[in-house]
Parts: sequence; C-alpha cells; structure tokens
Amino acid sequence: MNNIKPGGFSGAQRWLWLIAILLTLGACSSEYSGDVGGASAGEEFNPIGPINENGRQQYLAQCASCHGVDGNGTPAGTSLVGCATCTSVNVLADEIERTMPIGNVGRCIGNCASDTAEYILQVFNNRILNSGTSSLEGVINSEQQITLRQATLQFAGRLPTTNELNQVADGGDIALNEALTAMMNEEAFYQSLMEVFNEQLLTDKYLTRNLTEGGINLLDSDDFPNRKWYNDAYPDNGSMRTCVRTQTNDAVARAPLELIRYAAKNDLPHTLFMTADFMMVNWYSQQVYEAELLDVNDTFNQLDEPVCAIEDGASLSWDPNDFKPAKINKDLQFELGGMPHAGVLTSPMFLNRYPTTFTNRNRHRSKTVFDYFLDTDILRIQGSRPGDGIGDEKPNPTLLDEACYPCHQVMDPVASAFQHWTDRGQYIVTGSTSPNRWDNSDIEPAGLGGKKVPLSGSEGNFRNMLQWLGKEISEDPRFIRATVRTLYRGIIGQEPLMSPGENASEADQKAFNDQRAILNGIGQAMVADNWSIKTAVRGIILSPYYRANSVDINELASNKHIGSSQFISPEQLQRKLKATMGIVWDDLRFENNRLMLGGMDSDSIIERIREPSGLMIAIQNRMSVEMACRGVPYDFTWHSSKRNLFPFVETDTAPLADNGDPIPDSIESIKRNIQHLHWTLLGERLNSGDPELEASYQLFLQVYNQGQIMLASPNDFEPYPVSLSCQARRDFREDGRTGNSIVDTSEDSAVAIEDRRTLIRSDDNYVIRSWIAVVTYLLSDYRFVYE
Repeated sequence: MNNIKPGGFSGAQRWLWLIAILLTLGACSSEYSGDVGGASAGEEFNPIGPINENGRQQYLAQCASCHGVDGNGTPAGTSLVGCATCTSVNVLADEIERTMPIGNVGRCIGNCASDTAEYILQVFNNRILNSGTSSLEGVINSEQQITLRQATLQFAGRLPTTNELNQVADGGDIALNEALTAMMNEEAFYQSLMEVFNEQLLTDKYLTRNLTEGGINLLDSDDFPNRKWYNDAYPDNGSMRTCVRTQTNDAVARAPLELIRYAAKNDLPHTLFMTADFMMVNWYSQQVYEAELLDVNDTFNQLDEPVCAIEDGASLSWDPNDFKPAKINKDLQFELGGMPHAGVLTSPMFLNRYPTTFTNRNRHRSKTVFDYFLDTDILRIQGSRPGDGIGDEKPNPTLLDEACYPCHQVMDPVASAFQHWTDRGQYIVTGSTSPNRWDNSDIEPAGLGGKKVPLSGSEGNFRNMLQWLGKEISEDPRFIRATVRTLYRGIIGQEPLMSPGENASEADQKAFNDQRAILNGIGQAMVADNWSIKTAVRGIILSPYYRANSVDINELASNKHIGSSQFISPEQLQRKLKATMGIVWDDLRFENNRLMLGGMDSDSIIERIREPSGLMIAIQNRMSVEMACRGVPYDFTWHSSKRNLFPFVETDTAPLADNGDPIPDSIESIKRNIQHLHWTLLGERLNSGDPELEASYQLFLQVYNQGQIMLASPNDFEPYPVSLSCQARRDFREDGRTGNSIVDTSEDSAVAIEDRRTLIRSDDNYVIRSWIAVVTYLLSDYRFVYE
C-alpha cells in the first residue's frame, strides 16, 4: 500500500501545515477531500443563510425523537453537534439516505435527505465551524515544557532532554509539536500506543503471564499442526522449551496490537487496522502459522545476545520485537489456499476474545465492532426490549417483531459478515455441506449501513465478507470518531462526554459541544495526514483536555472533564521510576501487586483503576520508602554528570560545619539540588524562596540535625550505621532485583573520571539519610503517581 502524504511539501512546509491543522482546524471546516467529508467534499454551503424550513420540518418529524429538538441527543440517539458526518451537505445527506431513520431506512432520500442535512449543519453545527483544537475559552494551558515532560514520561518512559526543553521554551507550540513528533519515533512510544489499544481490545489476556500457551491453544491443531513446534524442537530440555514457548505464545497473542505498531512505525494509514490483507508475525510465530512474508526477500533480525539459551550451547537470538507482515497461504483443514485477512477482524485473538455461540450468531462480535470501531452503542437504539427476551412470541422476532427489528436491522448484517469464522475463530466457509452451517432465513444478509455484501459476479465477496466489511468500516466517518475516542480514553483517562440531552443545562451543552468540536477537528487532521495515528495523538496532547493547568469557572461552569490527571498504571509507574531514579521497583514484578496498584490483566480485571483507593496509597507509601532507600545511595555511586537525582551535590555536601555554623555555598548547592528533585520527580519549577523549596530544605535540615545528635551519642542510638538495604553495593537488573556487584573504581586512575563508580557502604555524616528523607517525601506526594 502506498504511503500517500500531502504532496508538494518540503519538510519545513509540512511541519507548518500540520501545525496549522492541529492549532486552527475546526471540527467541520477540514479541507480534506476524501470520503469522510470536508469543505471540499460537497457544494458551496452558506452556514449563515436562511434556515431550510423544509429541512426543519423533516427533522422534527423524523429525527428529533432520537436526536433531540436541539440536536444534542437523547438516550435513544447520539448528538448531531459536530457529528462525524457533519462536514458537508452531500456527506451528511448520503449518511441519512443510507442509515436513517433507524428502523425505516430509505424513508428520507433525495430532497428530504439534503434539506434535513442542510438544516442540521445550519442550526446545530454553525456555532462550532471556527472552533480550534488547541485552545478552549476559560482554560489556561500548561507551558510547553510541562506538557513535554508529561508526554515524554507517559509515552516514551523518559524525561525530556535539556535540548528539547530549551527548544520548546524558545519555539512555543511549533517547537513542542516537533519535539512530540521526534518522540513518536521511539520504540517506547509504540509500546505505549499498544497499551492504549489493549485497554480496549483486551487481547493481552492470552499472554503467558496470564495463561501458559493461552494464545497458542486457541489455534486449531489441524489448521496449524506446528502450533507447538517447540515441543519437537526441544524435547529433552525443559528450560529451553519453556523460554521458546513463552516467546512463541506471546508473539501469537500480540499479533493484533502489533498491527497498530506496524502502521504507526512505518507511517502507514491506521485504516490498516481494518483492511490489512495480512497479519503480523515474528520469527517465533511464523513457525506456528507457516506464514509467507509479504516481502519474500525479507529476513528477521537477530540480536547480539541470545533470547533463549541453555548451558550446552543451544540458543536462539531472533528478535521477539521484530514483527513483519505475512499471509497464511497454506491449505487449512477445510479450506484450500489459506484464509483472507482483514486486519484485526480476522485475528484469532480478537475472534476468541469476543466469541459467539450457535444461538448468538456473531451478534456479540457485531456489537463489539459497532462499539469499538463505529462508536455506536447498539443497545441505545430506540426500541423496547422485553425483560424475558421473548417479545410478542412471533416465530422470528429479530426479523418480524417491531420491538426487536430496529436493533437487529443494524446489528445483524455485521453479524452475518462473520459467518465463515467459528466460535473458536477457525476459518470455514459456510455452505450446505460445510461443517460450519449458517441459516440465512432468520437473519439479515451480510452488510453495513444499508449496503449489502455483493456475493456473486466479478465483485463477489462471499468468501471474504470481512475484507469487504473492513473496507466499509475504514471509509465510514464513525471510524474516525471511534479511533479518536479510543486514544482519548487511553491518554486522558476518561471517556469523552456523553450527549447531555435536550434538557441539559446550557453549561453542560457547551462543554459537550466544545469537546465534540475539538475531537472532530483532531480526527479530521488525522485523516488529512494519511490517517496518521501519530497526528491524532499529537492533537490530543496539544488539546486543552491534556494541557489544562487552570480553569475559569465563570467562563466554563461545567469543567470536571478538563485535564488529564489520573492515577498512573503500574507499567507507567515503573517507566517513571526508571526515568527519574534509574531503577524500578522489584515488587511490581508480581502481578498481584500490579493489580492491587490499580492495574489490569485483560482477563479477570479488564479496567484500570484511575482513582486511588486507601490500599493503593498505602502501596505508594511503601514504594516511596523502599525506592528512596535504594535509589538515593545508588545514584551517588555514579559521577555527578551521570546522576539522575543528585547532579549538584556530593555525599559530603553538608549544610553545617562541625561547629554548627552554616556553609552558604553548600546550602545553595543543596537547595539547587532540591529544585532539581522537584522538577525531576514532580514536574514543578520552584524559584528561590518558594515555600515548597523551603519546606523540603527544612526536612533535609531537620533529619541532618537529628542525625548529628545520634552520631554524637553512638552508645545511646544503636545501631546508627546506614542499614544494609540502603547501601549501594550492587547494580540493579531491569526488573528491579539486585544484580552484579559494583566494582569501586573511585581511585582508579586508569578509568576516566566520569566513568568511575563509588561503593556506598556508610553514611558517616548523615547526608545520605537526609536525602533519603527528602526523596521519600517527594515520592509519596500524590503528584508522583497522579499525572
């Protein structure tokens, strides 16, 4: 697939073009000329002309009962303010003709549809045509450096560099956008992006950490006889087999999320999530599927160090993160020539995570598709649902019962498109002699939004209905909104506002309309940039919902949704500890601890806890004590130029002389380092004389003074030496456990000064323990875990 970018732009021009879109694009004023609409997609439209009276009458007669008299929606219908198809009369009219009104599609076509569309744009959308995506009346955004720090920690697991901070300080939002774009080329960003989408898909349920061979066991052994190839390859070596089994299973489980990573990393359109005619495999999962790489000349990367190894020399060094697009072309148990791929829709992990039954008939999968990829809640469609599910006892209620049909008319065509995929995700084409039976008489034929899948002729799609469906979804404007919604929820930590309804207060309606305008603008910018998921992420980061620092309640009375503060996940906490302190907390190796800290396993726990409980705060306090105890002395083992926490002081930088007199230079260095700690750990800039700076210094001084009293009376305070756990004798592994012993080279002239290491066995002047107290204080601050 060609990677189409806005043509004729130099690098600098393209930066300015993207900035212009992200900073000024209105929700309904895009210049994009694609299928999803935009100013160039239809005829000239005057939003301030006379109201289309015929459109008003049609709207009140056929639309208002669901969408509200003022267009703000009701429990039965979504808002039309800033709707995904509210981009031109032609686009909206086409949507009305194809899909509305629900339960009687086709009732409003031709002039009815165009008049109604014009009325909706005039009355409900004119007020947001000039809205921007980066500012909001009544909201003051954080400065660029603060935003960059928050974004690099959240997405890249690191602090911004000095050069990056200087760039955004001098260059404003344009420089911030450039810094964010560069950050999005880092591998950590792609891992964070997959975490965001897993919060929705939940396919990480099948990782080995949750269930051994959880993903592999979902594959049919007749289709994939090599699914457990490692058993034959290593029959006599359990440790090697276990390692390879883990790598293989996790590669199988991660395939749908790797598709998101692949598109983002290669600047390909995110629509591949629906349309990719391939799947993602690494070397380990290729052995399972016997899949053929799209590029037959491509090879998998090998690492310098083995991934799995045993003492007798057997090893594998294939990079487990090197995924490539491939197709299953080999004959399957019931099908010759492999299977048709359609992005995530044909993923065995997705199909098993959202299974079906003989009586459900893929309706669970259909509901999921509408929710995740079309931003539509099937259960909110107007109609009555009998509590016992029986209805009027008609022979085929989903087709004949008027209480059931409005929902099933929408849902069942998508359900029928999944008919060739069994409850276990096996591809078996339906037919009269097929083991996968499908009765077409009691369910709507496959399709979407009033369109039916063409089943015969040169354009026939009978065997590959999901490929047809994926293409239709990718071209549906609702896919834009669904994608932005997924990103918004994962990044901001809350769902976009629900339609407040026609009886809502003016403040609530304004809050919803403003947010819909901004998010639609971000979506249009994403589409205009070749469906770049990175553009959408940048747009959300630059938006006031991410950057808000303060709110004027007089300007914005409804404001609880403003700001992105949330209790960070255990994975984000580990990355933040690594970025700020250089080591992670070994207690979070254990899944039970991660779950108690608000994490999720995508299996029994499928939502993160974003508001801390008493238990979570207690865990934070324990983390603060343990990490300060380990991290402070460990940081001092390095040369000052390589330290995370203490670049401005040494272990002998004391505030007072032996006679108790202040040492001004030392006090200045200590306070300067405290300022550095507040920025590094809490993201706040403290000026000299700031009360917070003074409070932290007084804590340091009080602990130091108490230490001097204890050091002066060793017989009264036993034991007074620094505890073993707060010494720095060993390095730390990636998971936080202690590693190899540190070799003290502090006096070794053969080692460059900046590369020398110093063992920390004692704290003779109580300076280290004073710093441990300060770092404990800062780590226990809610702002450290509540970004």
